[in-house]
Amino acid sequence: MQARNCVVVLRLWLLLCPLAWAKLSYSPCNESDVSIALTQIINGLKPRQLAILALPSSKLLSADCDNADTIQVDDFLQRLHRLYYKSVIFYDLELFFEYIEANLLGAIECVNLIFHEPDELSTRIQERRLAHRLSLFIFYWGARHPPNATRVRFEEPMRAVVITRPRRKAFRIYYNQASPTGISQLRLVNWYDGDNLGLQKTPLLPSAATVYANFEGRVFRVPVFHSPPWFWVSYNNDSSNGSNSGSEDTLDEFENTEYNEVNVTGGRDHRLLLLLAQHMNFQFVYIEAPGRTQGSLRAPDYNGEANDSFTGGIGLLQSGLADFFLGDVGLSWERRKAIEFSFFTLADSGAFATHAPRRLNEALAVMRPFKLDIWPYLILTIVFSGPIFYIIIALPYKWRRRQVALDVEQLGELCIYMAYIKEITPCVLRIRRTRPPHPTDELPPRLLERCIWFTLRLFLKQSCHEPCHDYRAKFLTIVYWVAATYVLADVYSAQLTSQFARPAREAPINTLQRLQVAMQQDGYRLYVEKESSSLEMLENGTELFRQLYALMQQQQPDDHMAFLIDSVEAGIKLIADGRENKAVIGGRETLYFNIQQYGAKNFQLSQKLYTRYSAVAVQIGCPFLDSLNDVLMHMFEGGILDKMTTAEYEAQSRMMTKDQAQQSKELAASENANANTKSSEAKSPPKHVQENEMISALNLRMLQGAFIGLAVGSLTAALTLLLELFYRRLNLAQSLRRWRLRWLRRWRRLQRLLRQHTVRIFAPNLG
Repeated sequence: MQARNCVVVLRLWLLLCPLAWAKLSYSPCNESDVSIALTQIINGLKPRQLAILALPSSKLLSADCDNADTIQVDDFLQRLHRLYYKSVIFYDLELFFEYIEANLLGAIECVNLIFHEPDELSTRIQERRLAHRLSLFIFYWGARHPPNATRVRFEEPMRAVVITRPRRKAFRIYYNQASPTGISQLRLVNWYDGDNLGLQKTPLLPSAATVYANFEGRVFRVPVFHSPPWFWVSYNNDSSNGSNSGSEDTLDEFENTEYNEVNVTGGRDHRLLLLLAQHMNFQFVYIEAPGRTQGSLRAPDYNGEANDSFTGGIGLLQSGLADFFLGDVGLSWERRKAIEFSFFTLADSGAFATHAPRRLNEALAVMRPFKLDIWPYLILTIVFSGPIFYIIIALPYKWRRRQVALDVEQLGELCIYMAYIKEITPCVLRIRRTRPPHPTDELPPRLLERCIWFTLRLFLKQSCHEPCHDYRAKFLTIVYWVAATYVLADVYSAQLTSQFARPAREAPINTLQRLQVAMQQDGYRLYVEKESSSLEMLENGTELFRQLYALMQQQQPDDHMAFLIDSVEAGIKLIADGRENKAVIGGRETLYFNIQQYGAKNFQLSQKLYTRYSAVAVQIGCPFLDSLNDVLMHMFEGGILDKMTTAEYEAQSRMMTKDQAQQSKELAASENANANTKSSEAKSPPKHVQENEMISALNLRMLQGAFIGLAVGSLTAALTLLLELFYRRLNLAQSLRRWRLRWLRRWRRLQRLLRQHTVRIFAPNLG
């Protein structure tokens, strides 16, 4: 869109500016050899559009038709438009640069024809970071020989073509990326002969896929740091370059720093780099990444201006001092502004790891057979069962208690006294005397208390007597007995037995919401690798990630950056210590691998939080990125990348002990079961995982909840007794005196009995 606006503004300027009319006015003259040759050369490229830079100070432009060594711009444009090519001409250098920047932002390939000496413009093009594989700069040199390498150096990734004119109607095309060695050297790739067949071959330039298919032993510099399982690095004497204080360094300090070569002993990305080197015929040298980190944006300048430079290994790529960067390098928008990424080498996801769910307190095991939301309903059921039982029994007694007078009968509003009627008519009217209430129809005493204790003892599976013997009470007793025996007691005992066999554990912290609650309520601490893509996600992610990042900064008030760790492996070591509740966020594959090292059963891996991709990082505008992508895509389609990851895990498992290997197999089996949720095998854990779970024997420590309940019950009974004594205000002295006298009588009686038995046994022998 910006490119279109630039073209529209340029056309308006050309229409309104008289100076432009003079430069673009077409006067008929003989067609020059230069115009014809340049038109055929541009036609050999088949560009979508062409940008022309014709500075007024250029010595190569002339309006004189008799000068055959110069070019008439209007003549060249006329011939170019006959071939239906879009073109735009610039007379201002700044507008030309802005036009190229707009094309690069839109990922639009542009071909630029420059009528000016390259030694002045090449430096400015590289300073403006316009050197890119999508931009081709064609310099019309016009001399017999190309410029000397000491005078002009076209460094990668700049694509430059220099056109020379050794004789009339003969032009030679030199290209700086005709060789994959990366050395700034112009090579003859094509030529044009006006007296013969024109261009020697088409297309005009060799393709990048052909040139960079074989690097011919080129040596690349690859920054690396210890990050299992991607790279296993052994540092020489644990040396670290001066970039550990690196967030305040500038790009110039990258160039003035000598980087130590490190020894890489293995790793998944090390295997990948070896395979790429074998396939594309290049060599590589490992250098230590500054700060031993991937890199992050530098802090703003002292003036408060934003700084778009990076530290770490990404900073080396950005400054052009490195060629590749591997090792779980995640993609992000901020990083894409400084470097470019290849086809992804790992389709990963973000996750965090915590300690494995710990065993819950066994003192409360008697409460766990039912969930917390069930206990209130269960308690209410037991509490209201007694009153309901009382109501069912007492209602019929309430109905039978209606008293009716024997000598009065109500007929509407009239009251008839039957005793008077009987006196005056003794032989005519016979009155049937109403039967008085039977003594058995009276309500039993203390029925409510008896019903409550009956239901309590029934639910607690104790022996009890029915408070009433009518059919309603019997039917309700049967209902209560079935509910207490089969619904509550059996289910409760079965659940309690299973929990005693396999003790319950904490709920796993496997989501961001649970992690946030754990950090707020339980004091969990979340750690992240410094200058990693996971840190960028926390800083620039959604609202939940930002809340977690704010909680991380509040973990230690004295040091707001105390949550940063050197590597994911260091974070797993912190969790393995088990001194505090800790969690580490990072790539799921990296966490998974390090968890296997320290025992799979000791850690809990969360669910997938977000999708993240890792790729090979290269410089912006890297000319061989397409060739690299082609090789990586073939590896991905052939399953080679997955096999390399699996091989690295197997190599690590051979280095672990037997117990750790078994734990890693269990974790791998559970991961596969979680990944295949649609299959029937994923509905239940693997069989060998179930068999390997420890089944502990029943011990007194598991039964301590019952003893605690007994102690609480005894204490409650004692308190109830004290309250009863205080409420009734009993005479304790009199009661104690009565108890003392009673025990004294019993003791004297026991003494008399013992004396009598002694005399009966030993008296005959003495006599």
